[in-house]
Amino acid sequence: MAEGQERTPSNGREVELRTLAQTLIELANEENRLTGNLVGLAEMRNDLAGRRTMAAEQRTSMAEERTRLAREQTTLGGRSTELAEQRTRLSEKRTELARHRTDLSETRTTLADDRTDLARQRTGLSEQRTTLAQDRTDLAADRTDLSCYRTLLARGRTELAFIRTGLAFVAVGLALMRYFGLGLWTIADGSLVVLGAASTFFGVKRFILTTKYERRFDRELRKFLVRELEMEARGI
Repeated sequence: MAEGQERTPSNGREVELRTLAQTLIELANEENRLTGNLVGLAEMRNDLAGRRTMAAEQRTSMAEERTRLAREQTTLGGRSTELAEQRTRLSEKRTELARHRTDLSETRTTLADDRTDLARQRTGLSEQRTTLAQDRTDLAADRTDLSCYRTLLARGRTELAFIRTGLAFVAVGLALMRYFGLGLWTIADGSLVVLGAASTFFGVKRFILTTKYERRFDRELRKFLVRELEMEARGI
């Protein structure tokens, strides 16, 4: 009969230890999942950096093209001046020079249209750069939220350690009191029990509060993942 009574608390402690171990495993899995999400965010950030680099290269190429067109326009201006001098000197070739001037005007119009198109493309690239900057800002905010969530999980793990340590102190104190009985060391054993109970109470109280915050972060994380999936489905 006494042996059955001794096995019941031991089985209860084993159940509690298994529950705590399962909770720690779940927290570790949650931390691994968050780490995977952080890696995905880092890959998205690298992708955005590559896109920004490509946009910068395109902008540089367009700037070089614009410089080349400006040089061509300057060259055409010099030719127009030269043609005006030739028209003054050679009045007999005035008709031919007029036709040539008309051709140059058409070329200049074409160049002006090209310049307008380049300006529109530059405006589009500027808008795209603004959009990428906004996306980068949103990713930075999401990364900050995930960092807070990771900190919250770490705090929960610390509080579980408090609970585990407190339960260990209570178990050790009760075992010593039961093994040695009442004596001079009963005060020390009782102190271990009281210290363990206080640590367990503190850990449970803080862990309940941390669990509430964790649920709130879980809802925010779900919203973020749904938004990312919607953006991927739209091809953004």
